[in-house]
Amino acid sequence: MAFAELTAMNTISRFGVLCATMWIMACGTEVSTGGDPKGPSIPEPPGGASWPDDAPGGTDGSAQGAPSALRLRVPGGERVTVDSLVVTSDAPAVLDVESATGPIITLATGDAALASAVALDEGGEVLDASTGTAGCSLPIPGEERVLVVPDAYPSIQAAIDAAAYGDTVFVQPGEYHEHLRLRSGVKLVGAGATTTVLDGQGLSENLIDYTGAQNAVVRGFRLRNVGSAGDCSRDVLNCSGDWYSAAVYADGHSGDNWEDCARPSLLLTQNIIEGNEVGVMLYFHALAVIRNNVFIGNGHGFVGSHLQDHAVVAQNVFYENRDHAIAAGAAELDVLNNVIVANGAALEQEHVQRGRVRCNVLFGNERLGNVIVPGQDGNIEADPIFADLLAGDFHPGAGSPALTAGCLGEDGAERVAAGAHGGALGAW
Repeated sequence: MAFAELTAMNTISRFGVLCATMWIMACGTEVSTGGDPKGPSIPEPPGGASWPDDAPGGTDGSAQGAPSALRLRVPGGERVTVDSLVVTSDAPAVLDVESATGPIITLATGDAALASAVALDEGGEVLDASTGTAGCSLPIPGEERVLVVPDAYPSIQAAIDAAAYGDTVFVQPGEYHEHLRLRSGVKLVGAGATTTVLDGQGLSENLIDYTGAQNAVVRGFRLRNVGSAGDCSRDVLNCSGDWYSAAVYADGHSGDNWEDCARPSLLLTQNIIEGNEVGVMLYFHALAVIRNNVFIGNGHGFVGSHLQDHAVVAQNVFYENRDHAIAAGAAELDVLNNVIVANGAALEQEHVQRGRVRCNVLFGNERLGNVIVPGQDGNIEADPIFADLLAGDFHPGAGSPALTAGCLGEDGAERVAAGAHGGALGAW
């Protein structure tokens, strides 16, 4: 597909393009992940949102294949940075960094199977974020309210239930003991990963479940202490994903047709995911962009179980996860610009895999797994020299090889810092 084109109400200047090319490990019959050529029905958008007027068949968005567009709202007249990532079934994942002027910015994603976009101010503070899936016309948000917990709502789930498509649920600092079900188009934002905590109290119950929710965002939380769900916890690639509980979970079986716009999708960014049996579990066509998070002390950091679909794991830190930093079965998974240190295995994949594994920093893992080879595709083995490991500061310190280990551009010539605090989303 053509590179994603960013449009805004005023001029846009481009200053960076594309990250990642397709990497294939063939070990069997390739899994089809294409869309339904007949085009599924799309339900009415919730909460006062409306469908774009250019959706095929009128304003009801009734046909798949309509041009997808992500929408960001920023202060009028303010020049912002827009960080976008677009993945297609038959082309490289594309990372774009551009500047734009609001108040409304749209990212045309064409035939993207998975896309995300984030607007940031000059200091790197996130102003708005969005994510979407292949060929699905997205509702136009209504008022785009901010629902504050606990000031206006007694619980996070109460605010989520009251939220409309495009609304933000903002959670004040504190420790919360809830198990949440997300809704489509809702942005769940904590006051910061060091101050806003969702604690599972050792129970084998998902902290955040986005099954059935499309185009959701989770940012700014510490997600911790989800316990083991049973006897299959160590064999995470062979047992079905629904045998597990995780800090963040989704099951793609929930839609009327797993090839249509009912597949769950999420942007997960700027979180600390700590001390869970499983950090993130994507099961069977559950889509996600996992960017600029810290995974620490989990049994398994990220797992794609029988995924048969797209996910991106980019610019994260994985530290001391017992069995796996990253594990995936039958996935189209891009693994880019991560720092992977002192885990049981860095990356293990089973069954047919597609996606790019590129420009990751590896150090002190018990085993590399069956995919990453230091010295190839920009992957290196070196001490990342964290700024203050004892204090939990995973910024790259002075002289860290991670500062220039990440790569942008199809040829990898453009450099960026690897890890959770690298790239445009790294200022947290």
